[in-house]
Amino acid sequence: MQATHENIQCIEEDEIDLRELWETIKRGKKIIASFVIVITTLTLVYALKLPNVYTSEAVLIPSKTGSAPSLGGLGGLAALAGVSIGGGGGSMTPDTAFNALINNYEFMKYFVTKNKIVEHYEDPSLDKNYVFALGYRGLYDLFQTTSNKANKKALEDKIFDTVKLLKNNLAISADKKTGLIKVAYSDSDRFYPPTLINAFLRDASEYLVENNLANINERLQYFETELNKTESVELRQSLSAMISKIVQEKVMMKSKKYYQCDVFAEPAVSYIKDKTKPKRALILVVAFITSLILGIFAVFFIEFLRSNKEEEVSK
Repeated sequence: MQATHENIQCIEEDEIDLRELWETIKRGKKIIASFVIVITTLTLVYALKLPNVYTSEAVLIPSKTGSAPSLGGLGGLAALAGVSIGGGGGSMTPDTAFNALINNYEFMKYFVTKNKIVEHYEDPSLDKNYVFALGYRGLYDLFQTTSNKANKKALEDKIFDTVKLLKNNLAISADKKTGLIKVAYSDSDRFYPPTLINAFLRDASEYLVENNLANINERLQYFETELNKTESVELRQSLSAMISKIVQEKVMMKSKKYYQCDVFAEPAVSYIKDKTKPKRALILVVAFITSLILGIFAVFFIEFLRSNKEEEVSK
């Protein structure tokens, strides 16, 4: 009976506490409303300031590479000579090769410099094609004029920042089911992504093809040297067949527009309503909920300080 009585007392105390919490929230409703209005308004200004971001993508069909031909004793012989005789790209798929180049700072620095991408993003008229919510760009212009004044950096720093920007906005992925490779770029200027994607695929392919051709030529030279030295008819036939396959590989490497890929779909300019970012409605909802939580926390904190002060006065 005593335990039951204690349980009832605890329940009653909990109910009283909940009522007190609700009364505290009601007393601080003006503070909570202030938090919600201020934070949501600032977030709305921020969301309206952001230009739309558009994404364009190219779709590539990777070439089917067969397994490497059997070399018998030639493989060991070439290995002893320090010559790689595997397939030109080995097991590296085009999407893996392209992603490796994106993370190669020296190549990206060369790419940025060659295509004058730093100059593109520093062009004062860069934002002429930007699209904003409600068609209003006044907030963007208001903040942009003050930020451009402090844009004085060394060229190397500008290149580094541009490379970082490209790494964040350039995405290369392969569909496991279809094998198709997608090369996508996002930018506020919806006319620029197709240009950058084509430039990247061109320069990356040139770089990869040159490296592979150098490897192929090294293998050709090695097998031709061995062919001239050997007198065995059987070995000469094997070497001739190997040289023929390497030459075919070289021809195939040069025949593709992009590295080991055929073009399935060229990148195109996105439709003006087909933006990918920002999700303004989601931003506002998150800001509203966050401001509500912060407001309630502020009310409880103020009530806590007030209670402590009253206790100190009463003592």
